[in-house]
Amino acid sequence: MLFSMTGFGRGFCEKNDVYVETEIRGVNHRYLDINIKIPKQFSFLDPFIRRFVQGKVARGRIDLYIQIKLLGAKGKKVELNVELASLLWDEIKRLSSELKSPMPNLGYIIREILTVEEAPDEEEVREAVEEALNEAFNHFLSFKKEEGERLRRDILKRLGKVEEFVDKAVSLADIAVEETKKKLFDRLKELNIDDQRIAQEIALMIDKLDVTEELVRLKSHIEAFIKTLEAGSPCGRKLDFITQEMLREANTLGVKAATTFLNHLAVDMKAEIEKIREQVQNIE
Repeated sequence: MLFSMTGFGRGFCEKNDVYVETEIRGVNHRYLDINIKIPKQFSFLDPFIRRFVQGKVARGRIDLYIQIKLLGAKGKKVELNVELASLLWDEIKRLSSELKSPMPNLGYIIREILTVEEAPDEEEVREAVEEALNEAFNHFLSFKKEEGERLRRDILKRLGKVEEFVDKAVSLADIAVEETKKKLFDRLKELNIDDQRIAQEIALMIDKLDVTEELVRLKSHIEAFIKTLEAGSPCGRKLDFITQEMLREANTLGVKAATTFLNHLAVDMKAEIEKIREQVQNIE
């Protein structure tokens, strides 16, 4: 199964008075880069979340946003500093009397000296987060799979064109060398060069123009590419390496091309391989 590195997914969970909302976005990256944004008080979940993501994704930049709310009185601890409240109240009454001003609302005063802390049950929060993550990643991986299938079809279509170019080059290479060999022979004869020297020059020329090895290696790289693609993700980095090797052979083919037509074939071949490489950059 082939996966793109691009994807999006959302997940929700409400369990044991814990509400979790997750959002995941994936984009291209050479390696696995995980970025987690989570409320500071729940940072203890960071190692668990990273292990979870690493079990689902092999490559790409992953941005994960997690919101967690404790519902009702869940995990809340309220503390009122009674001594401070009493002192504050006495001072307020004194000030109110001196200023002949109405007493302020007691609720407002209490808010100033009331401490509310959340002390969540870590296991219950982790369970809720895990359920939300599972839902988000189900959508995320489905998105990546659909995009991966689109990439696979496009890449195979372009690879088919490269194979056609290689087959044409194979059929033309020997003819091109023979034509160039004849032209060189006729030219050297016009210059009254002896037959032994002519034979040496032609042998050197044939060696420089022979593209058999390049075409054989190109066919081998194409076979390796298809085999790797069929094996599925993670395979993006290996496919990128193979396309680099294909470009190397196509470049050499263009340099050694004995005819203009063969050179044009090499240029067209390089153009398709470059497009394949651009698509490979998106594969996990």
